[in-house]
Amino acid sequence: MPDHSTPSDDRLRALLAQAVDGDVDAMTELCRHLQHVVYRLALRFFSSREDAEDVTQEILLKVVTHLSAYEGRAKVTTWVYTIASRHLLATRRRAVEDSVRGPQAFAEWIDRNMASEEPDVADQAEYEALCGEVRIACTYGMLLCLSRDLRITYLLGDLVGLPDTEGAEALEISPAAYRQRLARARRTMRGIIAGRCGLVRAENPCRCSRQVDSSIRYGILDPARRDWAGHPGVDAPIPATTVRRAADQLDLAEALAEVYRTDPTFLAPDGVLHRLRTACPDLLGA
Repeated sequence: MPDHSTPSDDRLRALLAQAVDGDVDAMTELCRHLQHVVYRLALRFFSSREDAEDVTQEILLKVVTHLSAYEGRAKVTTWVYTIASRHLLATRRRAVEDSVRGPQAFAEWIDRNMASEEPDVADQAEYEALCGEVRIACTYGMLLCLSRDLRITYLLGDLVGLPDTEGAEALEISPAAYRQRLARARRTMRGIIAGRCGLVRAENPCRCSRQVDSSIRYGILDPARRDWAGHPGVDAPIPATTVRRAADQLDLAEALAEVYRTDPTFLAPDGVLHRLRTACPDLLGA
């Protein structure tokens, strides 16, 4: 099985330097690695595979045409996150962003549509797979409750793990403003999951299994089409029970971050690199 882990910063710097010097193979390898870094950020930002795929190609195009601007002060991935974050904030709003009406409406929907008890199912394996679909749809939809500014700050701070100085530079704000945004984002996320989400606390009432029927009813989930289970990079059932590492965290915001960190390692679809190569044949080869 191919290794899709991100190489060391030294390796990425070497590839970048070779790419700047015109090495097509190095450019291709660099893009092959960075596409996954960018795609995972875009996927969480939009909660939509199609939108994430489109914007990943746009961001990579910016990256490959501005490699000579890399000064080496930050890690290559941090530099790429900077380009990606600014592009995500500037790009047009997607329909999926307007489908979520804010944290209060989101929480009320969860409460209103939660089944009163665990369903009795004939095919447990099939149902657990559907629960995994609900987990990703719900937790990624939760991110859309945040404004764009708070969402990208939360992603960079709690999921990517950038220090406040690097996150602030990426978003072109002061470290103090960055910390304030991150605190607001965490407060919003706590408000949604507190006393509700069973992924972070076993005693909480909501379970992904209790949202399967309502998700099907509202068209969020299609049992015949596994959007997340069939995603590139997913090679095992997506767990939808309490995440132990999350339950061990005293702070709910950190607990939720642990849930996201245990997501499958979603990979960019093959079409991203193919279309980038078509757009830049001189840089990546036809």
